[in-house]
Amino acid sequence: MNQDETVELENGTEIDKEADEEQEIPMQTEDAASEAECAQVTEESAFFKDSACIEVARCSWDRPVRQNYLQGCRWSPDGTCVLTAVNNDGMHIVELPTDLYGKQHVPEDRPVDLLTPAVHVKEGGLVYDYAWYPRMNSGQPETCCWVASRQHEPIQLWDAFTGILRCSYKGYDQFDEVEAALSLAFGPTDGAIIYGGYKKSIKSFDINVPGRESSSWRTKSTASCMAIASSMPDTILFGSWNRSITALDVRSGECLPVGNYAPANSHIAGVTWIAFAPDTEELFVTGARKDPKLLLWDVRKLTQPVQTLVRTCGTNQRIYFDFSPGGRWLISGDTRGILHAWNLHETDGEGQPKELLFPLHWDCLNGVSFHPHGPIMATASGQYHFPHSAVEDDEVTPTIAAADVKVPKMENSLTLWWIGKGVFSEE
Repeated sequence: MNQDETVELENGTEIDKEADEEQEIPMQTEDAASEAECAQVTEESAFFKDSACIEVARCSWDRPVRQNYLQGCRWSPDGTCVLTAVNNDGMHIVELPTDLYGKQHVPEDRPVDLLTPAVHVKEGGLVYDYAWYPRMNSGQPETCCWVASRQHEPIQLWDAFTGILRCSYKGYDQFDEVEAALSLAFGPTDGAIIYGGYKKSIKSFDINVPGRESSSWRTKSTASCMAIASSMPDTILFGSWNRSITALDVRSGECLPVGNYAPANSHIAGVTWIAFAPDTEELFVTGARKDPKLLLWDVRKLTQPVQTLVRTCGTNQRIYFDFSPGGRWLISGDTRGILHAWNLHETDGEGQPKELLFPLHWDCLNGVSFHPHGPIMATASGQYHFPHSAVEDDEVTPTIAAADVKVPKMENSLTLWWIGKGVFSEE
């Protein structure tokens, strides 16, 4: 690529300018992005105020034989679209319906929009993790991108307008062979650094310099998930498959354990997700596979969790959770399809955060994500279902009547919900 054919990202990453001009741009414009910001409301007065979630849009993958269950979802930083990964079908971007921009309330009888992906990156292996560029703004196409890590692939930077691969970042193991990152995180200050979590190390990459890692830190355990607070940009919190949680100081390379292996101070299985509360960033939450506990930790006291919340988690897949933009609400799905919403600023008679339950899906609710500006929430559903095989030997196993076989309900969908004020009928 010639230098006169390239345009630099806000902090230096190059993209193909001619390819960008030739492609139709399906995402929202700068005006639409600014309208999305106008929908911002206070969480105390609007979020879950009517104790209801109104379905406003849905995108489904309804082929059971393909096992197209979703693997979480993430709102873009500007709130114009949602990114999700679909098993056996790659990564998809779905846009927010334009009539929801600037809305203060939504009627309960509003028709549900049936959405189709605006961008589709086809299957290329199991997706381990993905993350939006934190300065993404649809009014600036060069900033519209995300990173993803897939099986047998390096970290890849994708264009959110065209679905074209921009560049790759390669992490090498002790045999100098490229290995796939199992978790990803952007540097919180300006997004100039990409962190990748590997089996025995955490590596950093300069977003402006594709190719080999710029720094690497050896770890005793696999970094299966990571989180970085903007107030502590030099500290990486990462969980591992061996149940451990560790804080890594990237300046000194020192590691500090979080909690211990006592039942009250740890998870019972591998840690799958970590998130910081955005209001103070003193609180962070961890969750694990097949573990009903969500552990709330204080960064000033890492020896034991300050609180424990409970959800249903009966599967090995990652069940995401998310904080509201102001940090008042924490939401999580569970394997029954029920949404748990905890109000962290209000407590019940037992001193626990007040909890609301919403049965939203027939299948496992594995992904949740708050809109960054307005009272809208995205959920992702689905899980692996074992195929039903016919009984071959009637002499050993008695014949089972078809009516007695309980077929699980499958639902592989990305759904958008209005969680602000609604207009309800009097019936």
